Amino acid sequence: MKRTTAGALLAVVALTLTACGEEKQPAGADVVQTSAAQTGSAAPEADVAADVKVTRCDSGSYTPKVTIEVTNSTGEDARYAVTIAIKDAEGRAAGEALFAKNRMTPGQTVTEEIPGDTPVKGKITCEVARAKRLPPK
Repeated sequence: MKRTTAGALLAVVALTLTACGEEKQPAGADVVQTSAAQTGSAAPEADVAADVKVTRCDSGSYTPKVTIEVTNSTGEDARYAVTIAIKDAEGRAAGEALFAKNRMTPGQTVTEEIPGDTPVKGKITCEVARAKRLPPK
């Protein structure tokens, strides 16, 4: 009897944790950089994060300033939405910077300085947290 109750409790906890993780991702969840070796095939969306490079990450002003370079590596017009994670000197999440471009032509590169959303003192690091390539508007 105890064994069945413990098994049922573990199943409920596992389902609860799984459901919590799924609630955080909206429909059409963000595409993150993966390699063809991880996915087993080279899906067109797998290279979205590779289209984004952080070229500068500066905490010298009130809010961080992040410069990114986004290149449309596809053969079609595309819309990009990018979130840059900003971390403090200890590697803790300290804010985000957001980039959106409604239409980029094939091969087009856009370089843009985007502000962070939260003041951070001291050294920071920046990395691509999420990147989406969508049909253009």
